[in-house]
Amino acid sequence: MAPRSEPPAPPARDAAPHGDRAAFQAAVAPYRAELFAAARRELRYRIALGQLAADDLTPAELVGETLLRAWRDRHRRPPHLGVKAWLLALLLRVGREIAAREARLRRRATVSLEAPPPPAPIYDDDEEFWEWYQPDEATRWEDVVAADVAVPEEVATADEELIRGLDPHMREMFLLCELHRLPLEEAAAALGLPLAEAARLLEEARRRLGLTADKTLP
Repeated sequence: MAPRSEPPAPPARDAAPHGDRAAFQAAVAPYRAELFAAARRELRYRIALGQLAADDLTPAELVGETLLRAWRDRHRRPPHLGVKAWLLALLLRVGREIAAREARLRRRATVSLEAPPPPAPIYDDDEEFWEWYQPDEATRWEDVVAADVAVPEEVATADEELIRGLDPHMREMFLLCELHRLPLEEAAAALGLPLAEAARLLEEARRRLGLTADKTLP
């Protein structure tokens, strides 16, 4: 009897996030600093809108919950969607969910001061996950770029108030394409938007911010 042939291995890019924890860590490690910068920006946005208080959530907690979600949902990532786009879109979704949950809790608190204690937060402690995910609190942008180079987070800060005024979907599309430099098609897929709608949102965001085809964020 001829030996049974083994099925071909999946491409390396798609295999890593679906594999064991070491492979998962290796797959997400290149985007860790960018995730922390995105988390800091997202928290500033939610706090400015009054959806979160300054002490509700830290960037490390938001990144930790994002990676925990990514680990749990790793088999659901569309094979055509890159790890960076997948993680950034997931962080935005987690931020929305936490902000919505905290807003509901605040509304309940104003209705009755005798309401029962709220359930555990969405970013609860998964002991098995935190045993191997240990965020390095010392990791900063300064650690990964030269001191005299302006990082994207610093460049975007000057325009952050303008970007904050965009429609939420428009803002997310703009951030993924302009700040995180994702291709339009990949950003649309990450946010679950039809390509035509994603293109419209990006074009409108650029128009509102006074950006033209030959003028982009540095």
